[in-house]
Amino acid sequence: MSEKKDQSKKGIYKETDHGEELKRGIIGLNICEECGGFCTEKLPLMEGLPVNAQVSLMEHSVHETLKKSSYLFREGEAVDSICIIRKGRVKLCRYDSLGREQIITILADHDIIWEGMFLDGSVYPYSAVCLTNASICLIHRDDFIKVVDNPTAAMNIIILLSKKLHDANERNMLLSTKDPMARLAGFLMYRVDRSPNDDIVLKLDDIAASVSLRTETVSRKLREMEKMHLIERLGHARIKVLDRDTLREIYISQ
Repeated sequence: MSEKKDQSKKGIYKETDHGEELKRGIIGLNICEECGGFCTEKLPLMEGLPVNAQVSLMEHSVHETLKKSSYLFREGEAVDSICIIRKGRVKLCRYDSLGREQIITILADHDIIWEGMFLDGSVYPYSAVCLTNASICLIHRDDFIKVVDNPTAAMNIIILLSKKLHDANERNMLLSTKDPMARLAGFLMYRVDRSPNDDIVLKLDDIAASVSLRTETVSRKLREMEKMHLIERLGHARIKVLDRDTLREIYISQ
């Protein structure tokens, strides 16, 4: 294996400007196999933290591997940790009085769950369920507060809170769209904009629960989109977006 390829698999070690310092910092630690180093590497919430702070967080982090369909936490449980999804997909969902599922969002590799972390007595307003096998890293609230005391971390928190508010407003606008085709087009744009490629990996039931439409309606509208060459369905749970511009036009025209 070439040196270039070898470096690409070393996680945080590839940061050559301070790689030696990081190596010295984590000697003796049980580093995460999925991370290849620090679980905090390149996470927006912790980006820019000093090396000693990241080392301290690693010393107290907990690594878990959860199976598909298992719960990371349930609605009503106390918020006591930052949850880092190192690998896998997790849905945040809740149920109405009739037992119908509403999917808040679907998270994937390197996403974090931390809302309510800094509020006393905060509980989760939703449950987190693994859609696939998932590798999770947990950092307890008290451990995080002890080491995070610098302007960079504070600014990162403000930026992330602003992003969360923007996403919430975008979702409210999406769900207020009455036309099913436009609502589905908006959802596909929302998901593909957050995907590393043009593919969306979601089952029909998950899409339906995310946009508050019947599964049959979603299936019918997806077929219409496929005939219009806007998307291509690859199997039962993968959608490839072919025409972003037209999807956007369908959404904003309503």
